[in-house]
Amino acid sequence: MIKKLLRNGLQGFGMACITVSLCATPAQAVDHEGPLESLVQLAADRIDTVFREVAASTRALGDEYRALATHRSPVTAQDKASWVGRSTRAGNTIGFRTWPEDLSPPPFQAPFPGFYTYRGKTVIDETVVHLRDFERLLPVFRAAYKSFDFSWVYLTTADDMMLIYPYVPMDQAVNNALPTKQVFYTAADFARRAVGWTAPYLDLVGAGMMITASYPIYADDRLLGVASRDITLKQLSRSVLARLQWRDTASAFIVDRHGLAIDASDAALEAEIERVNAEKKTAALSYRSSAGLAKDADRGAVASRFTWVNEVTEGVLARAAQASSMSGALAMDINGQRVLAARIESTGWFIILVDRKP
Repeated sequence: MIKKLLRNGLQGFGMACITVSLCATPAQAVDHEGPLESLVQLAADRIDTVFREVAASTRALGDEYRALATHRSPVTAQDKASWVGRSTRAGNTIGFRTWPEDLSPPPFQAPFPGFYTYRGKTVIDETVVHLRDFERLLPVFRAAYKSFDFSWVYLTTADDMMLIYPYVPMDQAVNNALPTKQVFYTAADFARRAVGWTAPYLDLVGAGMMITASYPIYADDRLLGVASRDITLKQLSRSVLARLQWRDTASAFIVDRHGLAIDASDAALEAEIERVNAEKKTAALSYRSSAGLAKDADRGAVASRFTWVNEVTEGVLARAAQASSMSGALAMDINGQRVLAARIESTGWFIILVDRKP
């Protein structure tokens, strides 16, 4: 689905980038209706479209679970015995076999679900109720994953049980913190009962920068749990950024609303993102000046060694803060560089295109 969205939305980008030139002009003398402004805005809109589709899919998963949770049958002794026989415990975590009995446990991200409970050391009736719901939800989760096969789709109940698809082995599923205390759960917008987003983060098993959409599931005023979906950002951002680097002196990159570096078309910028984040084991590299980082008081952030990209980002963030609204791309000169920026509305991030030609 994402490849189709990007292909449909970005057809012709290559030709537009070849035929359009971005000329150095005096400050304020910018044609805001020019083709490059439209190009940058279109790129932001296409990423936003994918985010909105992911949010809609996450809501749909939650709605399916809500429907199941309101139509449950009593737990029988046979039901309970069956699930106890399929259980394995590690500390306070219990995992349940979801693959055929004659097979070995599947590898990481195999096409099987992971069913886990993180409270207590025994299987109780309520555990079995959730497990039956998980089995009934599985076809929906499989279909959702195939539509956006970035990473995982998962459901966390309010009493710390999880359905994860595709499979996460027991040794990786065990965690010291309860699922309901994790950022993928707390990121849900409980106040508005709407999809919330995590800040960008580094996937520690090698998928790179990611973001998670989470949707709180309510039955009337009772919180049932949270449905979540991960997005691996590199697959999405590269498809867009590569088409914005329209000549050798142009660089395109994406930052969040605080200046955290998400991805960049420039090889040197990309390498710095990966190196710094790998060293810090978290999403740490920011395109901010030292003063900008101090203002946000993010002690874990690291400023880029490339002064020009920090200056450009500071300028874009300052300009965006002054604007009462952004109905199109921002266009400006920063230290003699032509800069265009457009906001990704779902997350408040920015796509920024810079022409560094003197």
